[in-house]
Amino acid sequence: MFIRKKSIRPFLEYLAWKYDNNVYVPTGARFELFSDKFKKKNNSQEKNKVKMDLDCKTMFSAKKLFLPPREVLFEFGPDDKGNPIPKQAKMESRYTVLFGARPCDLNAIKYMDMIFKDDPYYTARRSNIIIIGLQCESPSLFKNCYCHYTGTFFTDKYDILLVKSRYGKEPVYLAKAGSIRGEGLLATKFFSYKGMGDTFEKAMARVRKSYEKSVQGKVQGSKPVLKAEGSISDAVIKQFAKDCYSCTACTSVCPTCHSFMIEDELDLDRKSGRRVRKWDSCQLIRYTRVSGNNVFRPTREQRVRQRIMCKFRYSQEDQGMMACTGCGRCIDVCNKDIDIFKVFRGNAESRQ
Repeated sequence: MFIRKKSIRPFLEYLAWKYDNNVYVPTGARFELFSDKFKKKNNSQEKNKVKMDLDCKTMFSAKKLFLPPREVLFEFGPDDKGNPIPKQAKMESRYTVLFGARPCDLNAIKYMDMIFKDDPYYTARRSNIIIIGLQCESPSLFKNCYCHYTGTFFTDKYDILLVKSRYGKEPVYLAKAGSIRGEGLLATKFFSYKGMGDTFEKAMARVRKSYEKSVQGKVQGSKPVLKAEGSISDAVIKQFAKDCYSCTACTSVCPTCHSFMIEDELDLDRKSGRRVRKWDSCQLIRYTRVSGNNVFRPTREQRVRQRIMCKFRYSQEDQGMMACTGCGRCIDVCNKDIDIFKVFRGNAESRQ
């Protein structure tokens, strides 16, 4: 199956119509809402669509679709006697389409699915998100990508996976379904079998050959080079701590960072309010502050170490896969150009 590049936007318009405009596409900085609604501008009709970019690595991942930066868990208010009681929990379950996410982000979703498998808010939202991924052609396609080190260059987490090819001189995307929902979408008029000599399997074989050439024997198949028992340099961690500003830019763009705080917000009447879950960061001193103003990780070195160990060791021990998917966003946004992969001796040299 394949879809022509010129048919991508009509396909997204169809999805926007089908799923009440809840379609997100990459735009360079982030995944933004695609819309086929019309707006009036200078007495003329102009389509209100974002400028989609399928040749970029977004600065921010699609994590907010699965774990919002701010989420109301439930509200509470006074009963007939004036006593505060909780109201029914709010669980968002509308259908949403995520289009154009790369394997690093798809593997991040796989990891988050394991972390939040028992969270009713996450699972209610996740169960209705349709994922249409886009395979990278090579590990060095984008700056600071380390997916070939973390074993996340390929993925099995998608409803549809697209890979670039050509139909004569025309650019197309070969497609494979990974779920029943994906098979249903491939049956629409936007996809076709006719006249295409190339296949998804052949295209992926070319990608795998490029992958193996890029890593130069440093990995076997799709297994990660970095293991839980691998050497993590204490000296480099100390240097990172000296360079780090604790600005939390790295944790903000990370597709798997899931630290959060829960707060109760009171309304002015002091009888009603809501319980809210918000993103937080393990790099902030407040994150481990408890009653009595005790802080478990008061030094920056302790907090930097926690992040590194969580990404590369604790996650493998607990979930069986790294919490780092090698997207390189933390390096992209760091004010001090800290390269997290330098903590490994011998097998995580800087990107050449």
